Formats: sequence, C-alpha cells, structure tokens
Amino acid sequence: MATNAIDPNLDPSAGTDGEAQFNAALDSSTELTDAEFTDQLVSGAVTVAGQMIIMPKANEMLNEAMSDE
Repeated sequence: MATNAIDPNLDPSAGTDGEAQFNAALDSSTELTDAEFTDQLVSGAVTVAGQMIIMPKANEMLNEAMSDE
C-alpha cells in the first residue's frame, strides 16, 4: 500500500538530492583551526566526564546524606 509523504521535503520522488545538500552544507561550513578543535574536544570531554563520572557520585553522596537525617 503506497502512502504519501507528509512533508514534501522528505518525499524521495520530489527530486531533492540529499547528498548534494549535505555536500553544500559541508562546503559552506567554517573550518576550525587545530587549537579551536582541540579546545572543543577538551570542553566536550569535560562535559562528558561531568555527566558520566562526577554527577552519579554526587547523587550518591546526596542520597547518603539525606538518608542519615
């Protein structure tokens, strides 16, 4: 059973070339210097470390403190 696309941008028969749009977006993007890229990697690593390591431990400490009252 054939269905119609709700969004014409998602309709593959509409003739839009997704790969061409993707390549155009890559070409128009700004390139980062190595220092800027490294800074963004470090910032992301700190964020991930906070979410994956520090916050669970802080939550555990908070739960222990609240249960002792």
